[in-house]
Amino acid sequence: MELESDKYDVIVFGTGLAESIAAAALAKAGKSVLHLDGNEYYGGDEASLTLDELAAWAQARAAGSDNSESSDYLRAQRIRFTNATTTPLTPALQADRRRYAISLQPALMPSRGELVSTLISSDVSKYVSFRLLDGVSIWEDGAARRVPGGKEDVFKDKSVSLLDKRRLMKALMFIGGEFEDDELLKGHESDGILDFLTAAFALPPRLAAAVTYAIAHASSPADPALASLVRARRYLRSMGRYGPSAFLVGQYGGAGEVAQGYCRACAVFGGTYVLGPPAMPEAIGVEGDGVTVKIPGHPRPLSSGHLVTSDDFLPASLVPAVSEKPAVLKRAPPPDADEDEAVPEDDDTAVVVFPPADGAPLARALIMGEGTGSCPAGQWIVYFWAEAGAGDDAQAALRPLLDRLVPGGAVFEAYYLEHEVVPAPAPTTTSPPSSSPPGVVRLERYTGGQTLTEALDFAAAVGRAAFDAVVGAGEEGHGFFEKAGGDDDDDEAGDGDE
Repeated sequence: MELESDKYDVIVFGTGLAESIAAAALAKAGKSVLHLDGNEYYGGDEASLTLDELAAWAQARAAGSDNSESSDYLRAQRIRFTNATTTPLTPALQADRRRYAISLQPALMPSRGELVSTLISSDVSKYVSFRLLDGVSIWEDGAARRVPGGKEDVFKDKSVSLLDKRRLMKALMFIGGEFEDDELLKGHESDGILDFLTAAFALPPRLAAAVTYAIAHASSPADPALASLVRARRYLRSMGRYGPSAFLVGQYGGAGEVAQGYCRACAVFGGTYVLGPPAMPEAIGVEGDGVTVKIPGHPRPLSSGHLVTSDDFLPASLVPAVSEKPAVLKRAPPPDADEDEAVPEDDDTAVVVFPPADGAPLARALIMGEGTGSCPAGQWIVYFWAEAGAGDDAQAALRPLLDRLVPGGAVFEAYYLEHEVVPAPAPTTTSPPSSSPPGVVRLERYTGGQTLTEALDFAAAVGRAAFDAVVGAGEEGHGFFEKAGGDDDDDEAGDGDE
């Protein structure tokens, strides 16, 4: 193959959500965009994969699969993702493998936030669909108990006494208001959120834990009160925009489908796409204010004023050195259909929170049923994840949670550890830079403790920041998904499927 040009305004590596948002916005602003991904699917680390694709993904990152001919990208992936294993595909699963859409980045989208605003302003909302999250539950006393999310739910809950209902309503009203200068919070901004709720509102342990983990979505009881309250307020204010839930669940796997929607928009605006081995970079160089790239799919070096990419596609010589971050465990099994006792009959999506106990960290499960387009009728995809310590084993840490939630077991299981770590520089006389080289826009990854509820908005913000880095923030006539003629965005556009 051969591309039509040797020169582009912007070259983008990777079709993850942030990369795809940046590519679509830049193409709409009139930039010539070449969008490359060495994977044969859209979505990058947020892709939605079929069962056989997930098995191949795990095998490519499994221990012992490294070799000297691997690309910089795959070597980086094998450092970020370790202990990747899957159970074998049965003949029945092999036959139905394409009826599953399993996300590498299972996450929820707040109804008010960066991503939903970007979907509306870009008109990409017409390419994707969502449904409301049916509920959030806390695992306690051997069962998942639904957490009331608003005033109506609180007063319907017969397990909470009238006095505790009043205390809980007082806490929710405080969280939903302007509390930054409230005397109740002054001097306690850095207190652990669980202790603050207990002391400030006299909430019993069960309700304080419910607000901490299922409304503020804190990752630890020691999470600072102020940051947790700000997050909880945003979630409470998201309720009612599209229905009685603060969160939307993406159809057909979630984030990967959204990323593909932005790729489609980029192509409509004139972007050029190459996927698979022909797009895997063989060499990347920085010359003056520009970047040169060599790929197998084009006979000559490609040049561009800007390269937008995650660190995984960059050679070590262009990646600033950073320290290792905590790992995250994830697993994605579609359970047997007979696990319906763990999920209310009318629920197709749910979050179950396992609070920290007996030295084990907080863990979360996201359940997605047939109504999300993720699996065949009568089955569910269940994602588990928790923060891991050094030497932790994904299966040993998460299998007990699967046994609690799905006593009958699962028909397919996949495990892996994800590390937020940059590959060590290869031996060279050139040290890695302390900042990005001119022309290279490096995309950050979310490394906080609220991946479930914050990662998608973070990716949308990173995509916008990449656009600003290329075009220049506020440059006349080149706004981020600027409407023709300066039309204002319709705040409720794209609500139909959402």
